[in-house]
Amino acid sequence: MKLIKNLQSRVTKFVRKRGGTLPKLFVWIYACIFIGCGTLTILGVLYEFFTHGSLNYKAVNDCIDKYFSPGVAATMGVIGVLLIDKDKDGIPDKWEQDKEDEKK
Repeated sequence: MKLIKNLQSRVTKFVRKRGGTLPKLFVWIYACIFIGCGTLTILGVLYEFFTHGSLNYKAVNDCIDKYFSPGVAATMGVIGVLLIDKDKDGIPDKWEQDKEDEKK
């Protein structure tokens, strides 16, 4: 538990000094990997279709199954909730709660 608190305090300090860029960086990295994997899958299916003349239905079904699974939807939901910034100061509200708790 002490390790988690220490890591959380370090990340919070980094986020506050840089104006909230760390959570946004995580989202951009995740989005790039997500889009890159999807693009590679689609290009692979198209390449196989044009070289062999038949569509690989198993690959298409696997792609749809992986990209629209409950786990991916939950990840997108959690990322969306964690990045809500109502006061538009660059720091997500979930990260600001620690600052308010420290004052009390």
